Amino acid sequence: MQLLSLLSIASAVSALTASDYLWPLPKSVVDKNKSIAIGGFTVKSNLGSGPIAVDVASLNTAFTAKGGKASSNKFKVTADVDENNGWDIGAPDDLVGKKESYTLDITEKGATITAANQIGVKYGLQTLSQLITKDGKLVLATIKDEPAFPYRGLLLDTARNFFTVADIKRILDGMAASKLNVFHWHIYDSQSFPIVWERYPQLQKAAFKNKDGTIKAYTKKDVREIVKYAYQRNIRVIPEFETPGHNAVLGHIDASLISSWNHSPWDGNSFANNAMCSNQTVPVSSVTNDCVGGVAWWGRHYCNQPPCGQLDVRKQAALDILEEMISEIGGWFDDPILHVGHDEVNPRAYGLVPDNWDVAPLEKLHPMMREFDRQLVQILKDNDKTLAAWDEIATDFGSDDLIPKDSLVTLWQGPTVEKIKTIVSKGFKNIVLAPSDTYYLDCSPSARWCSSAYERNFPEDKYDIPGYATFSGQWHNWTMMYDYEPLAGLSTAEAATIKGGFGALWTETVKRHNLDRYIFPRVAAIAERFWSNTKRNDATAARLNRFRASLVNEKGIAAAELSYLGNKEGVVYRTEYCDGAGLTAPGQKTGECCFAGQKMTDSNGGPLLNPYSSHFDPKVNGDYCAIAALYKTNDLVYTKPAPVAYEY
Repeated sequence: MQLLSLLSIASAVSALTASDYLWPLPKSVVDKNKSIAIGGFTVKSNLGSGPIAVDVASLNTAFTAKGGKASSNKFKVTADVDENNGWDIGAPDDLVGKKESYTLDITEKGATITAANQIGVKYGLQTLSQLITKDGKLVLATIKDEPAFPYRGLLLDTARNFFTVADIKRILDGMAASKLNVFHWHIYDSQSFPIVWERYPQLQKAAFKNKDGTIKAYTKKDVREIVKYAYQRNIRVIPEFETPGHNAVLGHIDASLISSWNHSPWDGNSFANNAMCSNQTVPVSSVTNDCVGGVAWWGRHYCNQPPCGQLDVRKQAALDILEEMISEIGGWFDDPILHVGHDEVNPRAYGLVPDNWDVAPLEKLHPMMREFDRQLVQILKDNDKTLAAWDEIATDFGSDDLIPKDSLVTLWQGPTVEKIKTIVSKGFKNIVLAPSDTYYLDCSPSARWCSSAYERNFPEDKYDIPGYATFSGQWHNWTMMYDYEPLAGLSTAEAATIKGGFGALWTETVKRHNLDRYIFPRVAAIAERFWSNTKRNDATAARLNRFRASLVNEKGIAAAELSYLGNKEGVVYRTEYCDGAGLTAPGQKTGECCFAGQKMTDSNGGPLLNPYSSHFDPKVNGDYCAIAALYKTNDLVYTKPAPVAYEY
């Protein structure tokens, strides 16, 4: 915190400008070099009070949190939309493609907000709330503002670990304060289907449980409530219906429709050669521990994490379930975009390559995926949904010519520039960026696959968990996220396809008690890059630290300190799938060691095999989930943070 302390001292003794109070930084700020005492706010709008009630409440909360004293000296705010064209926002789907600009002029007599529609009015009120000083005064300025990119988001995974409606609303509050406008909801995955779908109640067999035994799942009412709550904060909700990979959970409907359902071990060591003897088909019954052949470190897996299972889209009954899901549950979401996954689809899981192949060429998927994507495009069209998918849909399946070119491609794989150029060359026009090596919020000593060499080695200290693999390092820190240049290396035409970006929080290693700090304030750094598209300077850290104080004090968000590097969690957490019976479930058996948090003995307590000490005895295997015995998920709950001081 030494750097922040120095910045704070400098801010205290130097003349602050209006910009020092603001996050994300507006497009234009004219400082009037004055602040005035006020006794609160009165807000009038030609929208009426309803559409801006949430924003006015946030303004008043900010005033109180920053030491404001209510009096009869109310500061008058007029917040109006265009009389001729400002009435076109009335439902969640109206947020798509609309202007977000606003003008805010604050004088001693009052403040005036003008905007094309209620989106801009809400952002103007939000900016006004930031211009309150720590002693309750109001900074005078004129601001003209609009975002550099139309898509600014956060992905939250609720399948690996469950988060309550209250948790999601709190995260939405922080997103709104950051001027993020898309909540990408990765709502289900192989581990769980946390939705009450009355058509298929058997899906509740995979539901995680509360302490009292009730299931953790979102009802239709919950989903609609979250969509409405987000809309009131200028946030679209785009659901992700992952397919065809990561679909093990749908095996509870019909196991015959899921290829390689619960394959054990999940990383594919069903033959001894998978563990120790590359390209030799040695049955387990003939295994010896003295093989000195090559090791298949990765490539023999059936899925990227347990439990395994991919929707067998060669079967009509599987397609019928997907169509029912899109038609029924997809209808709970107003946004025209529906994300259909398409990441990490494995040919091996479909039996398209022999077990003794060290790799599974993606070309083996092409005939199947071309037919599947042809039908999927029609299903989406029939349900008035626009396709979104991970970048594999444009590069890996040989079906890119079948995908509408106005689809939304969410890019996570690198190298990013080369990947963008390839996707653009195929005619796609809408790309949003979430590069795993920069914007994945879970990458840390608990999930190292997306960490750089530097991040893996500094700081050097690691968790002390005897008998389990732990590692040094840090997560993607906020400065790294801020400094990423989304348009670097692109031509003008290529840059025009980049519509924005988002932070992604996959939650295999995240519980309710640390959810907030995994997201905030780092995602706010992403938010400012895509709203302001400016470079970090000497004042950035102080501004972000003040914004963090607002998140804590005004939104109840347990945001991390800027200096925190994600390396003090104490335990490597696992998905809730690992709790209870999951600790030793066949689907979590693993042949390879050592992932972060991996127990370094096999299921019988035996040692790793020589000569590499990298794999378990394939007659026994190890337990991916074993570390979940060290904690109880339901004891790890959100705690409202203590107030922190505003530094100015």
